[in-house]
Amino acid sequence: MKSGGMWKASMFIGVSSIIRVAAPRWAKSIGFALYLACTAWFGPPVALAADAGTLVEKDGRYVFVESMDPATKLLLERAVKQGTITQEEYDVVVRASQERTYLLQSSFKAWYDRGFNFSMNDNAFFLKIRGRIATRYTQRSRNDAWRTTGDSKDFPELLGVFGDYRANRSTNDASTFNLRTARLYFMGHLFNPDFKFYIQLSGETAENAQAPGAVSMLDAYVLSTHLSWLNAQVGQHKVYFNRSQVNSTAAMQFASRALAMDAFTASGLNRRDIGITIMNDEEVYPVNYYFGVFNGEGPLVNRFAQFSSEEATVGCPGGQTSGNPFPSPAGCPANNRNLNANLRTSINQLMYTARLQWNILGQAGYGEGDIAYSETSQMVVGGGYAYNPGLNTSTNNGFIGIDLANLNLRRSLAGLGNGRMLGQGVVDFSTSTLDYAFKYRGFSLQAEYWFRNVTRHDKGLPCLQTAVLGGPCTAFAPGQFGNSTGWSVQSGYYLIPRKLEVAARYAYWDPDTRSASDLIKEVDVSLNWFLGGTYDHQIMLTYSNIAMGQGGFAIGRSAPLPTVGASFPSGTVPLDAHAGTLIENMVRVQYQIFF
Repeated sequence: MKSGGMWKASMFIGVSSIIRVAAPRWAKSIGFALYLACTAWFGPPVALAADAGTLVEKDGRYVFVESMDPATKLLLERAVKQGTITQEEYDVVVRASQERTYLLQSSFKAWYDRGFNFSMNDNAFFLKIRGRIATRYTQRSRNDAWRTTGDSKDFPELLGVFGDYRANRSTNDASTFNLRTARLYFMGHLFNPDFKFYIQLSGETAENAQAPGAVSMLDAYVLSTHLSWLNAQVGQHKVYFNRSQVNSTAAMQFASRALAMDAFTASGLNRRDIGITIMNDEEVYPVNYYFGVFNGEGPLVNRFAQFSSEEATVGCPGGQTSGNPFPSPAGCPANNRNLNANLRTSINQLMYTARLQWNILGQAGYGEGDIAYSETSQMVVGGGYAYNPGLNTSTNNGFIGIDLANLNLRRSLAGLGNGRMLGQGVVDFSTSTLDYAFKYRGFSLQAEYWFRNVTRHDKGLPCLQTAVLGGPCTAFAPGQFGNSTGWSVQSGYYLIPRKLEVAARYAYWDPDTRSASDLIKEVDVSLNWFLGGTYDHQIMLTYSNIAMGQGGFAIGRSAPLPTVGASFPSGTVPLDAHAGTLIENMVRVQYQIFF
């Protein structure tokens, strides 16, 4: 029987020989497995230093590479046999060669695999850099209602330093090219794989933007996964609230999210925010929880950016362009706009979110389609709740909210289709959602339901109409904006697995349940071709039909407005004087590459 050292050495020689020979890939895989098994069971070989080396990954396979040049090693072995050098001298030379090889090797490695990757040899640092570009051509046709009244309620345009309203109007037909997405990603880990970081920069311009865009920060956060049941994500990131918002635009079945999906974000302003999320590991537990605390103002904005423009005299109405439509309280000066007086309000308010998700079958993930062509059923249900208090949609004067306001907040509301909430003063948002997803062998089904309560609670009701200049008020704004609700359902199927998908979607949105003739309905059909069998390289053809009712009420933009004899800056003719449904048909062709 051989001694332990010699027997172990023989095993390693045999295994390394299997790996080194020009054998088929399956044979080298077996050899590599045997090598790892021997290392784990017996420890590293100690008898034959000449067989030391390293495993190198090359072209998707592992190859054992000796630390010494094979030709030099052969000459030294022959010298030992011929007695020119001793075995001890041979071992000294081999060890010196191994140490030299180790000291001269690079301390990091770089390679390309769905991104440019950089890693330290001890895995204390890893960086992946990726880019994504999506360019789009849109052909749209709108009916005559868009030429006359346009949309002054859901997606109004805001102009000037005071955020004056303007109806969103356009000609019947339009053809445009648009850089839909231009992103740069930096992701990886620091110190160890359980301390991750993620940065995403955006450089695209919105299709209806009146000024060119600039590079902005979308995501910047760190994530601790040291405890699988208590992960912590801190910084600016997507709010884990509803499925359609968590899902990336890189993994969608349609050229854009439905209008209703964007309207029902947790904050009502943006799908991203600055704060912290506590959650467990989706890959480990079938039931997942998410609890978040955020500023509630959207990305790159904090509560100190909010203000209410008021008169310098506390307790007096403020902010009118000129004059006061009502008799001023005793001791109050003439009510003129004061640009230098403002009050920071609600800066101690935060947004709170919670989401619970149950992976009933498998792991459906957040991608919309079943591009993985799941061999077993994947099913998940989830729900969320968000409370975002103290949003100042306009200043709190005693009129219709035409004074100075936070334009970033107001334009964010208008940009997502929540323009009917403008002019409501300080409001609280309470939003709930339920969602469902199912995937199996190329088929996918996804559905969501949303509900939002908007509560106006400060400084009385805005006056909308007076019989004569100076009062009394004959019409007030509603004390509470009606609830908003909506739902969507979409389904897709891969005609050619992982290559060609057809999908359809229907979305329903009621922006104010207290109003009639204001529903927004959207129908989408899409044909998607994935050139490489992944979302990374795709061509998408999407047709959309959108019908938007103009009914309902919006402060400062709807009847009733002041009667003859009253003087209001907004004029005497409401923007929605002409009734009708806004109808739009769109065909979008989009090309995306993610590298």
